[in-house]
Amino acid sequence: MSPLRAAPFLVAAALCLLAAAPALAVSPRIAVADIGFTDSSGEPRDQGAEHEARRRALTEGIRTDIGRDGGAQSLALACEGACRLDAEGVEALRQRAREAGAAFVLVGSVHKMSTLVLSMRVAVLDVASGKLVMERLLSFRGDNDEGWRHAGDFVAREVAAVVR
Repeated sequence: MSPLRAAPFLVAAALCLLAAAPALAVSPRIAVADIGFTDSSGEPRDQGAEHEARRRALTEGIRTDIGRDGGAQSLALACEGACRLDAEGVEALRQRAREAGAAFVLVGSVHKMSTLVLSMRVAVLDVASGKLVMERLLSFRGDNDEGWRHAGDFVAREVAAVVR
């Protein structure tokens, strides 16, 4: 085929590659630190084991769900127990996330205020600059597996939408 006759095919192929380029782009990586937990409800029954299991399930669920639709990739940023969320602790997490190749880091904690009401604060930071990309304070009802799972699902959707 002569070069003049092949030109339309080459242009069409180039346009197809350009159209596919966004799909070939690498999804942003977000490091998800272990979610913390505090309880000031004053309930007499020790629920420590139940809350620890829910905290771990919440963290793993968020990590899994962030990458579910391919818009982002998550990686675990584990701490012994829960991660420290004071300024020094968050800075250390940001540095660890950068070393792991993440573009963002998610930190958060659940607080049980009463038998039925819990709150969860989450923040996403840009790893390179340290700037806050997203922060949410959520209230949710139900100190049970379903309540925690529902809150985690919501957080994962919000974070995935923000970091794309």
